[in-house]
Amino acid sequence: MALDFSVWRHMGPGLLLAATSVGASHILMSPEAGARFGFQLVWLVVITHLIKYPAFEFAPRYVAARGESLLDAYARAPGPEKWAIWLGLADMTIQAIGLIAALVGLTASFLVASVGGLSLPLWSLVLLSILLLLLALGHYRALRLVNVGLLLFLAFGTVIAFSAAPPNWTDLPQMATPSMPGGSLLLVAAILGFMPTSVAVSIWQSLWSLEQGRFREHAELSSAERKTLLRRGLFDLRVGYGLSAGLAVLFVCLGATVLHPRGLVPQGTDVALNLSRLYTEVLGEWMRPIVLLMAFAALFTTCYTMMDGFPRSFIAARRVLRGQTAAGGGVDRGYWTFLLSVTFGGMAILALLPDPAMLVKGVGAFGLLLSPIYFTLNLWAVTRLVSSPELRPSRALVALSVIGIVSMVAIALLLLWTTFGNL
Repeated sequence: MALDFSVWRHMGPGLLLAATSVGASHILMSPEAGARFGFQLVWLVVITHLIKYPAFEFAPRYVAARGESLLDAYARAPGPEKWAIWLGLADMTIQAIGLIAALVGLTASFLVASVGGLSLPLWSLVLLSILLLLLALGHYRALRLVNVGLLLFLAFGTVIAFSAAPPNWTDLPQMATPSMPGGSLLLVAAILGFMPTSVAVSIWQSLWSLEQGRFREHAELSSAERKTLLRRGLFDLRVGYGLSAGLAVLFVCLGATVLHPRGLVPQGTDVALNLSRLYTEVLGEWMRPIVLLMAFAALFTTCYTMMDGFPRSFIAARRVLRGQTAAGGGVDRGYWTFLLSVTFGGMAILALLPDPAMLVKGVGAFGLLLSPIYFTLNLWAVTRLVSSPELRPSRALVALSVIGIVSMVAIALLLLWTTFGNL
């Protein structure tokens, strides 16, 4: 069977998902898992990617079948009118403020370590100015062009470092044995909530797909044409998702091999310097400026994608509340009002708590609390609103979804009980 290379022309939303993923969760949480607990949480990274995969596949599957975003599906959810949209608006506002504080602060820490000259708050302001300018000039097309190069750059450097310091075969049983080491609950919850990224990002996927143009105005398309749209969307998703999963495992292994024996944990305002040891301890000091640049590039990409995704979802949700479709309205004043408001809130939090590493874990754990709701809504959308059997998910995918939802609920309840049970 001949390979269909035309699918490469349709790459986009899946790589944007990878760009959102290969950032704080990989560069911070994966190495921290290895640094604190050796290879004991490798299994968690693999299982997390596996059980959360259906939530992200449901986005291109629903868009290909219906020609509309997941937000339009959420508006039809059973219960009080449009309750899921209102919940999403509240959640995206809180998460946007927290993530801007965490990710911009974390990205700025690499500039403090590599360039210096300015404090963390000042570098954060410089970064925000550049990001806002790029968003004003480029939007989706610029996102796509920038992300491809930066992701490949990071992947290449990480594979070289891993090849120079691979784990031993004797470490394989530890990697594959499920365990939750003492003191790991917050990190486990953050990984499950924020790796490869929040389930809520599936909403962004659907909006990016519609903006890209290949899913619009296809109400009269045949079943075969819709299947082609789905095939292209799934190929795009799986390339980006596979890249995310592979890099996450490599980062945990590097943390376990390089940082764990030395007792170095990525935390505090020196997080960039500790993370750079993943490469410099293996390849030499000459690698320090390169790895700092690679990490900065990946985090910058994540910030870029995030700062477009949240306000884009906000204005789309607002259109749905007005009885319109989520896509098709373009960027309006509400996009910038929301973005500037949450940016100000994020900077206020960073000024009060200048520890980007802790902020990332906190936001990841918070994201876990609502992720099962988004996951359930996505599952409901593709099983109840998609009529064509050829476009509906398989029984195996539905079963994996149920496992994912139950697992996330269990860890979220354990986190809440551990945190508040003795109050």
